[in-house]
Amino acid sequence: MNFSVIIPSRTLSNLLPCIEAVRKHEPLAEIIVVDDGIDWTEAPLPWLQMVPPVTVIRGAKPFIFSRNCNLGIKACEGDVILLNDDALLETPFGFHEIEETSHAHPEFGVISAVTNVVGNLAQQPKDEGLREEPRTLAFVCVYIPRRTIALVGLLDERFTAYGHDDNDYCRRVRAAGLKLAIFDDCFVDHASLHSTFRGLPHTAGDIRAGREIYIAKWGTAS
Repeated sequence: MNFSVIIPSRTLSNLLPCIEAVRKHEPLAEIIVVDDGIDWTEAPLPWLQMVPPVTVIRGAKPFIFSRNCNLGIKACEGDVILLNDDALLETPFGFHEIEETSHAHPEFGVISAVTNVVGNLAQQPKDEGLREEPRTLAFVCVYIPRRTIALVGLLDERFTAYGHDDNDYCRRVRAAGLKLAIFDDCFVDHASLHSTFRGLPHTAGDIRAGREIYIAKWGTAS
């Protein structure tokens, strides 16, 4: 196993079930929490004594998703899984399956798990195995190999608003000659927890500010 699971979070009500789901299905995975203001006094003692331990690093304020993800990426050496704290892994050893698929298919620079609530409907389950995504991936749960980071770099921290930081990274990956993929054999539930930015799971987030940053950078919204 050569990946770390990076979870930016500010609320234990999301973080605890998110980590418990990872520990249930990937018991030995390294987990790095980027702390965006968590009240640790509310954490139950057994969780704080979890083995293997969870690494917690302090996030930067004000919260910028790309910046806090980058802090997590810098804190580890191998491949990374960027996991939203409102996403629950449900596939036993699903992250291992993505890792093996990524190593077998180096042409793919980012591979997404499938989920039930996501802006890109192609990321919902289709039972087709590994399939190419021609345009972009929503970063609910994505596997990014270290070779991609070495070639493309970190997430762009100019995306200070919600949304389009993932579109930007996917565009850079494609520009570098790599492909995007969706992997049906790893599922995360994105419908059970409240999102910090969207509220109720089926509520769409306001991505207008992020879209403006994207247009200013690329000159187009697509």
